[in-house]
Amino acid sequence: MVLPRLRTHPCTALLPILVGLLITACAHTGQAHPELYKQLGGTTTIDTFTHKAVARAAADPRTRRTFEGVRLSYLQQSISAHLCKVADGPCIYEGETMRNAHGDLAITGAEFDVLVQMLREEMDAANVSTAAKNELLRRLAPMRRDIVVR
Repeated sequence: MVLPRLRTHPCTALLPILVGLLITACAHTGQAHPELYKQLGGTTTIDTFTHKAVARAAADPRTRRTFEGVRLSYLQQSISAHLCKVADGPCIYEGETMRNAHGDLAITGAEFDVLVQMLREEMDAANVSTAAKNELLRRLAPMRRDIVVR
């Protein structure tokens, strides 16, 4: 038995392509994830939480030895620029490498952990989302080996 040939519309051949494009378009219409720099609140918020964390660390008995004799305003600006750069922001970091900047400071793991905790707390106070905070810390984590004495 021979079935009659059905007439098809000329656009029928394009249907699979159109469906694929529609699915792709729908997948991309959702809210895009903003870059980390924006998630952190930009330069102003990065400056705020960095300055507060460094000021706390400079005054805390567990970490202050590292900050003795250091111009805090310069250090705060430098760390802010570094964090901004790490977060893919427009800032320019002109400081030393982590190894060169911390090589002779003999920073212990405990001191490092206290500063990280202070930075976390200041990001919380600045209403930085948990996801953005964790992403920034994830990007900074490999630098620990260049900062902490072995």
